[in-house]
Amino acid sequence: MECFLRSFKDGGVRGILQLNATVFGGGIVSGLDSGGSGLAGGKLGLGPAGVGLRTDLLHRAMQYETAWRAQGTESSKALGQVRGSTRKPFAQKGRGKARVGTLRTAHFVGGYAAHGPRPGVRAVDIPHKVYNAAIRAALAAKYTQNQLIVVDSLADRDIGLSLDRPEPEFDGDDLSLDNLSLDANDYRPKAALLQRLRALDLVGRKAYFLCGDAEPPASLTRAADLFTNKPRHHPADLLPQERKLLVTSANLISVLPVLENEFLVLDKAAVERLEEMYAVE
Repeated sequence: MECFLRSFKDGGVRGILQLNATVFGGGIVSGLDSGGSGLAGGKLGLGPAGVGLRTDLLHRAMQYETAWRAQGTESSKALGQVRGSTRKPFAQKGRGKARVGTLRTAHFVGGYAAHGPRPGVRAVDIPHKVYNAAIRAALAAKYTQNQLIVVDSLADRDIGLSLDRPEPEFDGDDLSLDNLSLDANDYRPKAALLQRLRALDLVGRKAYFLCGDAEPPASLTRAADLFTNKPRHHPADLLPQERKLLVTSANLISVLPVLENEFLVLDKAAVERLEEMYAVE
């Protein structure tokens, strides 16, 4: 399997990078050509056809990760906790109806909830091998859909230099996207990252950045935090839609962010780290 290696600064193609088929192919190599190759991240091809994508594993991993976010504090009142009288509302016999001992039962309005939620741990568990296979399936899905971009390095000195400069206010004709390009005297962190997103054709798209280092570059993380999903206060035809960006280390990869974001951006070190963690012999 192959993909383009692009420059994070200008988006240009620097070469072709070999990918491990057991990681980025989901372990499925039958969809490759006779040479076991396919190009992703460009116009030369989509690589393997999405044959054998394990959606069942993706579903189990999504349930597993969604359970992390559950607080487990939801609760409903039992019979003894519902406010109301404890007297017997009707006579036991003589009405020709079912006997009633209290008005706080579940079938009366204002009664307790039968089999309602109670506080507790909502976490579910899956085998470690199943979760690793789900991550490989998610990476294979991005490769197959041509939504995997590999760059040389996510550490950018120009973005780092822009951290100590204030973010400018836009008004009038300065709202043009061309006016946000970075020059020698213009160190705006958001404009610097926007220029790189424009070179990779990621402006206005949800992107998940994974770096190979244990800690992602502080310059990239702080610049990405300036992007939000909220609309800006200027005409929509002057600047593209803004989407929130996510930056983490490859050591912390999970299935939900890979599937929720449209594009997955890896640097070369992240590819090596993922192949080291999830390669199958």
